Amino acid sequence: MKALAFAVTLSLTLAIAVVAQDSKPSPKSNGASRQPTEAAANIDVAAIQKKIDLLSSAIRKDPKNDAMYGARGQGYKRIGDYEKALADLTTAISLNPNRQAYFEIRGNTYGELKRYKEACADYTKALNCGTPTYGLYLRQGQTALLLHDYKAANQSAQSALRLKDDDFEALVLLAGAEQNLGMLSESLKHLSKAIELNPKDGGAFSMRAETYRALGKNDLALQDKLKASQLGFKK
Repeated sequence: MKALAFAVTLSLTLAIAVVAQDSKPSPKSNGASRQPTEAAANIDVAAIQKKIDLLSSAIRKDPKNDAMYGARGQGYKRIGDYEKALADLTTAISLNPNRQAYFEIRGNTYGELKRYKEACADYTKALNCGTPTYGLYLRQGQTALLLHDYKAANQSAQSALRLKDDDFEALVLLAGAEQNLGMLSESLKHLSKAIELNPKDGGAFSMRAETYRALGKNDLALQDKLKASQLGFKK
């Protein structure tokens, strides 16, 4: 019994650590040309499934333990079983509605399923029940942009930049929101700053081309479109 308890505690600790450092990319609409990491594609499914099985045994003995549901839900998310992940994370939240990580990971899971309204709502809840973080503001803004709530996306991007000044992703998010709000001069400024920080991102050049076009600067738009194509970005 003690050996099983130790194994479950160890697997739970590892799973919670993964929850805290979840790095699987969230949905983006900013045109950035980032590719999924090889780590995400080469996860050890068998090892994660073993942890899930240990957690399942522990849950049968202690069905009110929110941390175990949260850890198992994160395990299901990592192997792509999103519906089971949502079920476990929702149970964890019902048992402990004040843990920020549960809302964040459930938001990421909704994002994988392209359920952006639910994802955005969970990021907002996560921000409200714990310490606001750059990552949460960024994901909240990205999902808001996908929902065409450009004012909310603008506010989230500005909040992210207050925590991480001159960040490429937050600048592109802000510029995308501004572009859709008709704030073209501001969008141009922030896209130019983003390109200065990351001159190899074709998506940012493509976005700036659209801003130039909207401003009637067709020659500059064509230059940026060509640069985006040279960098391998295809719209």
